[in-house]
Amino acid sequence: MSNLEPVEIDGITGEVETLPPQKGKRYRCQLDTMNDVKREMAKVYRECRSEILDAQTGTKLTWMLQGIAKVIEGSDLEKRIEVLENK
Repeated sequence: MSNLEPVEIDGITGEVETLPPQKGKRYRCQLDTMNDVKREMAKVYRECRSEILDAQTGTKLTWMLQGIAKVIEGSDLEKRIEVLENK
């Protein structure tokens, strides 16, 4: 077993199992605000238009970003309502 391979140790038996290789490098971007989500959606759009991303993948990513946007919107509304109720 190479030290470069990710492994998992079973907590009960103590056996070491090699995990399957990761598909790609983990992508990180900030998605805390609606502006962040808007920026990421625009990036996906540009990558689809430039044929860096295929349209099917772009559609899936945009759908997920819309879900994140709805959660942010709901969270912001919840905070505003809480502030109004506390006045």
